[in-house]
Amino acid sequence: MGNKNERQNAEKIPTLGTLREKSAAGAASDARKTVVSIFDEGTFVETGTLIARRFGEMPGEGDSELAGVVTGYGAVDGKLTCAFLFDATRMKGAVDGRTADKIVALYDLAEKNGAPIVGVFDSVGANIFEGVSALAAYGRIFSAVAHASGVIPQIALISGKCVGTLSAIAATFDIALLDEGASLYVTDPALTGEKDGQSPILSAVCDAGSSSSRIRSLISFLPPCAGCGVAVSACADDLNRRLGPTLPDDADGILSAVADGGKTIPVSRAGALCCSLAEIGGVRCGIVLSDKNANEGKIDALSARVAARFVDFCDAFSLPVVTLVDSAGLAVSAENEKAPFSTDLARLALAYADACVPTVTVILGRAIGASFALLGSRSLGADVAYALEGSEIGALSADAAVAFAFEDALAKGKTKEELRSEWKNMIASPVAAAATGEIDDVIAASELRCRVASALLMLSAKGTVDAPARAIRPL
Repeated sequence: MGNKNERQNAEKIPTLGTLREKSAAGAASDARKTVVSIFDEGTFVETGTLIARRFGEMPGEGDSELAGVVTGYGAVDGKLTCAFLFDATRMKGAVDGRTADKIVALYDLAEKNGAPIVGVFDSVGANIFEGVSALAAYGRIFSAVAHASGVIPQIALISGKCVGTLSAIAATFDIALLDEGASLYVTDPALTGEKDGQSPILSAVCDAGSSSSRIRSLISFLPPCAGCGVAVSACADDLNRRLGPTLPDDADGILSAVADGGKTIPVSRAGALCCSLAEIGGVRCGIVLSDKNANEGKIDALSARVAARFVDFCDAFSLPVVTLVDSAGLAVSAENEKAPFSTDLARLALAYADACVPTVTVILGRAIGASFALLGSRSLGADVAYALEGSEIGALSADAAVAFAFEDALAKGKTKEELRSEWKNMIASPVAAAATGEIDDVIAASELRCRVASALLMLSAKGTVDAPARAIRPL
C-alpha cells in the first residue's frame, strides 16, 4: 500500500517545464507589476521561484500550484532591498506552510545583509485545507516580522485584500500604504459597519500608480538597517537661509519652510500631530509637528499613539527627531477616556524619554499644560530646546488662568484683557521658561530653520551606532 501511495504522489510532482510555465503565467499579475515598478529596472531577482504546495497532500485540483507568495531581492535607487508579495493569481494568495517558508527565508536574507523589506498584501487569508499548519504559518510570519522590527525598515503596501490576521501582520510594519480600492479590515465590514476601521495604521492612501514612487522615496531616504548612525550629506540648500518675520499659517507651509529645498516625505498623521521625514541642513531626520489649525493642536489618544510610534521608528534607525510645538494642551472627549488616554500619553512620554538619537524641540506658538512636557521637552531629554518670540508656555492658557486665578484682580477693576496680557508677558512668556533652563534660547521666527540645522549638525555625532536595537511598538 505504501509503495502505491508513493507512486501516486510521485506522479503528482510537476515537471520543471510545468512549473516554469506557471511562473511565467503570473509575470503579468498586478502584484508582480507593482513590485517590478518599485525596483530599479531589471534588478528584481526571485527567490524560491519553483516552491509549490505540498504535492498530493491537498484535496482537489491544483496540487502543483505555486506558493501564493513571490519573494525576491533587487535594487531601489541602487540600495539592496527585499520584497514579498501575495499574488492573487496563485492560490488566491492563500497563506500556508510554504508561504511562511518563503517569507521567513527572505527575512533571514534581509537581516543578514542589512536590507529593508517591502511586503505587498493581497490575499484571501489562510488555506483552510492546511488546518492548523496554516494557522502556524501566520505565527511564523509574525515572528519573522517582529524579530526584524527596529532592525531593518519594513514597508507594507496593501494592494488588494488584507484581512483578518494578515491585517495585524501589516500593522506590525513600520510604514503602511494603501492603494485606492484595496481592503484593510479585521472583521468583515458587513458584520461591523466599520469599512475603514483599521485606517489609523496607514501612513497614506495612494492613488493609481503613486504607491511605487512613494515606496521608492522612502527606501531611498531611510538607512538600510539599524546602527548606521546619523546620516549627514552636503546640504543642497542654504544652511543660513532665513525665513520671513512670521511663519506660514499652515502645517505644510511650516514643514516646507524648514526642510531643505522644501521637500518632505509625509509618514503619518493623526488628529493634530503630523509626522514627516526631511533633510534639514543635510541631516536626515524625522519631524513631529502639532498643527494649531487642527483642534488648536491638542493631543488626543490616537495622535499620541501615532507620534510615539514615529519617535520609536526614528530612534531605531538613527533619525534625529525635530519637534515643532503649537498646542493648546490635551483634547477633551469621551473617546479619549475610553482609549485609555493615560496609557497613550505615557507611551508618548516613554518614546521621547527612551530616544537615543539627537532631539531638538522648538515651541512655535503655544505649549500649554501637558503638551509642553510630552512633546519633546528638555525634561524628557531634549538635547536642544528653543521657543519663538511671542510664544506662550504655561500650565494653563491665558484665558483659563484669568478665569481660575484672578477673581480678586477682576473684582478690583482690572479687565480680562489686561490680566491675559500680564499672564502671557510674565508667567507664560518664553523668557520665563528660559530663565528656568527649560528653554535654551528665545529666537526670532526668521531664525527657525538655521538654528535647527545648526543644532542637528552639532548633535550629529551623538553616539547612536552602539545603541541597543529594540522593537518598534505597534499602534
